Amino acid sequence: MARHTRNGYSSTAANTSWYGGVDAGDLLLQARRAQEAKERKQRRIIGFVAFVIVVIFVAVIGLVSYRSIAKRNAAQNITEDQAYATLQNVKFKPKFTNDKGGILFSNAGYGKKAANAPTLEIYTDPMCPGCAVLHQQMDATFRSMLDAGQINLEIHPVTFLDNMSTDHYSSRADNGVAYISSNDPNPDHLLDFLTNIHSDSFQPEEAANYQPVSNEQLQQQAVASGVPANIAAKAFGSEYEPWLSAAAQYTLRRPELKDIAGQFKGKLTTPVVVINGKMLDISGISDIGLTYKVAILQSIGLSNEDIGRVGAQPAIGSDGNPTFPKTQPTA
Repeated sequence: MARHTRNGYSSTAANTSWYGGVDAGDLLLQARRAQEAKERKQRRIIGFVAFVIVVIFVAVIGLVSYRSIAKRNAAQNITEDQAYATLQNVKFKPKFTNDKGGILFSNAGYGKKAANAPTLEIYTDPMCPGCAVLHQQMDATFRSMLDAGQINLEIHPVTFLDNMSTDHYSSRADNGVAYISSNDPNPDHLLDFLTNIHSDSFQPEEAANYQPVSNEQLQQQAVASGVPANIAAKAFGSEYEPWLSAAAQYTLRRPELKDIAGQFKGKLTTPVVVINGKMLDISGISDIGLTYKVAILQSIGLSNEDIGRVGAQPAIGSDGNPTFPKTQPTA
């Protein structure tokens, strides 16, 4: 190993050397200390900046939460008339929606009624298990009756269970309902889409059991329903959220849609079925063991054999009172 001699001090190159009367070890120590001081200063600066960012972030979250809570509380305190007015004032709405937030269609297309046929209003949430039962039992029958001009169908997409998912599933799926009805002229595709997303193989579970559903998965269900791919690709945004929110707030305040008996008496639960303006007592028909199909056919006055038979119209027509099954209301 090479040796260096200076001022009578000898060392190997690996040992401390003297340069200009200053110990190189001291230089290294000083440099190290200066570097450590610099790093400590940088850490303090970074820590302070991070602290400021956290404070700002918390403040922003707090402000957003406050506004969200304030908005929700304000919405909860409005009357039915105020909710109705809010719904009317929404600027961007589905093309064929009516003033109560329903999307009407028949064998004549969107926004048109079949002559001498009762109108069935269906209030349904994409995450609602009971709504899935309704769609699974009735959609094929609805299709046959629609094709024969025996009913008009009015879909009310609601988003009551949005907070039961982590990604606003109800709003995104219902945005698709609004978009498809506005851009695909074939109502069969919309009905098939509703059937598909309420199937056991697709409808997600609620709350802790929820597994995220992507927009791409919803698009696949739309395309499988006959919706053109270019329409399906644009259907699951958020442009209809103000309308969906306003429609939900109004729907919640309509007394004629609330349960008339049972444990949820006085509250609105989905699904809701309204026939010519009169609500079917779903809790009641469940208590006496009737299926949706039996109850609805009896209510409109149509036999099972006449489903889909052109010329065989329901007995109540377009404005008659439904003949609901006799149920046994419970307190």
